[in-house]
Amino acid sequence: MLVNLKINKLNLEKNLKIVRSINKNLICVIKDNAYGLGIENVLPILLENKCDYFAVAYIEEALKIQKVLENLKLKNQNYKIKVMALNYVKPENVEYAIKNNIELTVFNFSQLLDYLKILNKSFENTTLKIHIKVNIGMNRLGFDENEILELIEIIKKYEIDPLNNESKNKVLKNKIEIISIFSHISDAENQVETEKQVEKYERILRIFDENNIKYQYKHLQASPLLFKYGQKYNYDFARVGMALYGMEPLSYDVGLLDVITVKSQIINIRNVKKNDKISYGGKGIVKQDSKIGIVAIGYAHGLQKQIENSREAYVLVNGQKAKVIGEICMDMIFVDLTDIENVEVNDEVVIVGSQKNVENGITKRITLRQVAKWAGTIQDDVLTKFGGIKKQ
Repeated sequence: MLVNLKINKLNLEKNLKIVRSINKNLICVIKDNAYGLGIENVLPILLENKCDYFAVAYIEEALKIQKVLENLKLKNQNYKIKVMALNYVKPENVEYAIKNNIELTVFNFSQLLDYLKILNKSFENTTLKIHIKVNIGMNRLGFDENEILELIEIIKKYEIDPLNNESKNKVLKNKIEIISIFSHISDAENQVETEKQVEKYERILRIFDENNIKYQYKHLQASPLLFKYGQKYNYDFARVGMALYGMEPLSYDVGLLDVITVKSQIINIRNVKKNDKISYGGKGIVKQDSKIGIVAIGYAHGLQKQIENSREAYVLVNGQKAKVIGEICMDMIFVDLTDIENVEVNDEVVIVGSQKNVENGITKRITLRQVAKWAGTIQDDVLTKFGGIKKQ
């Protein structure tokens, strides 16, 4: 393939070490196919580094984890890992989740009641493992504070007695085991708002505690909260995804290492005259006689088309900046090679990552944050869109 994405295992491991220096108890987030990097590529690295708790978005990703374990010949060796699904799981998939010990997130009443119907219809003497998500300000998923008492009434009918692992309601044979009560901070860099949301989380926890509802864990940290406040909000776990993959979680850099490099190559070089138009639409007009390189990558590979609107966007060729000009095509871009010497067809082009100039030894770098800025988006969006590129 002309376009490839290389995963730097060593840097991922170093980022993991940095995260663990703040909170050693991690739920590693490998949702949405490990942010596009491939569960099959990332999971073995995390397992090798003694990670054993993972969060996915959907049930299909939990199945993919099992396939990776099978390929690694770990599934039948009592290799104990835990998997929680963060997003909605259809009721028809609850049976699969129960049989495969997958922990489900519950965030509204209709979902919970649907799950309980499946539990009572299809099982006897079975435990449904759930994480209860509460809403403290994100207003996306989760039970509101004024819904907690009603939720507790439902839970009490199925709740496990932790002393004898039996349902407190002797009539019902099926049980609910609450693994955790958790939430998500909407804007970690807004200290006032964060403190309000943490206070609400603590109030909700107290309602559960005062009503003698048993649960194993509490977790609130994602990457931004973890790096902004250190160990202040550690609780039992931190859910970490973006920081592992080298994405800076705050508006300033916290010292994480780049985990990916995206490369392609020059497939054609053209000499064009002053005022010639480049690419579709005629927006790319050269202001002088120029040497233009055609690079084999485009929006079909996940490169953000919006970067064509930035005057700052560039790639690296021979360790030097080559400005992107004209519209981004489906599988090609145009870059200005005028001031770069000794460039030939098939030369390497770095879209994300680092490249050294062999003549002066200076290394330049393009980060996910830079590409996100050029495209007017966020790093996660940039990374996940590269998901279709062949990985190494």
